[in-house]
Amino acid sequence: MYERWLDSQPGLFERWGIRYFHRLSRRFGHLDPVATTDEQMVRAVRGVTITGATIAFLIGALSAGGSVLAEILTLERPLIEHYAWIGGVTLVLTAIEFAVLFVVSIHTVFRIARITGHQRLSQATSFQEGIIPNLLARAALEIPDPVQRILGIDPLAKVSKKKMMAVGLIYKLKVVMSNVLAKLILKRVLAKSGVRMLAYWVSVPITGLWNAIVTFRVAREARLRLFGNLLAEHIVRHQLTDEQMAALSPAARIGCLRAVGNAVVLTQNYHPNMLMLLVRIADSLQINDGEGFDDWDAFLHCLDSVKEGERCFLLDLLAVATAFDGKLSGLEKSMLPLAFKEHTSLYMERIKKLIEFMHAGRLHAAIELCDLNFEAG
Repeated sequence: MYERWLDSQPGLFERWGIRYFHRLSRRFGHLDPVATTDEQMVRAVRGVTITGATIAFLIGALSAGGSVLAEILTLERPLIEHYAWIGGVTLVLTAIEFAVLFVVSIHTVFRIARITGHQRLSQATSFQEGIIPNLLARAALEIPDPVQRILGIDPLAKVSKKKMMAVGLIYKLKVVMSNVLAKLILKRVLAKSGVRMLAYWVSVPITGLWNAIVTFRVAREARLRLFGNLLAEHIVRHQLTDEQMAALSPAARIGCLRAVGNAVVLTQNYHPNMLMLLVRIADSLQINDGEGFDDWDAFLHCLDSVKEGERCFLLDLLAVATAFDGKLSGLEKSMLPLAFKEHTSLYMERIKKLIEFMHAGRLHAAIELCDLNFEAG
């Protein structure tokens, strides 16, 4: 059932990441998870993240420093030879930097996976365990997730394609522009003396800092994906039980898919956490295909047509699904009150708290906010 939905093939770098995850899992996967409480988890994840960011900073600084040194030492050489040295040294050091960052990112994400209890990453015994290495490889290497159209749900239905391209381009230019601007400013400020040579070295801390920032982003995204996996599993096993589903009317059961489907569209991306939750709900309802599960008007009509208890149940699910990507967009803020109505303040506060707990690494506190019942809030 899952395989025909998840038909995208991983790219080269993702395949490398997946293989590395499997290798680490075979070596360390039998070990027990490190953290058993939220406090232990927060401390452990913070330590792993800081270690990875420090190594990333150092390798970035060394790489940039080598290029600067090549530039300074060849200032008196002929122009072609000068730039040939700079280009050659930069190319070699950049290749080494990328290789080290690859290893650091994978190790950082793998250690966070173990801390959160995902110690058997190589065992594809369920949907989650089978795709977790893929999801974490993308997080570690900052590879975009493929756009999946599951059950006819288009995650990009409300996304401006031009805006997506512009955001991606701006992100790629950040490091280059920060280095250039910093050099220009320093060369203006510093006097024309030997002190001005410091302007050449400004790229060293800047490159290291960007590497550290990327590592923090990787760790943050990995934590979100791992928490999403555990929360989706918890919801399906303990909230969407056979007894709970039997208590729902046929319209409310379909409403469960509509709740998650519309959360995907409002979020404007197919975050893996939502993908896992959607597939698990479809499986529990034994629904293999269909259309219109992302129809907002149909979902609002469903909320108005079901019993009040069922409406609260669906609103609970909508709130949890909305928080799964770790942020609250402007579109969500404007559209969700149409569904929550008189309960808007309760559910918006719940969403914010769940996002806060996921970012803070408080898994058990987040699980408590994932209860689905027949009462508002």
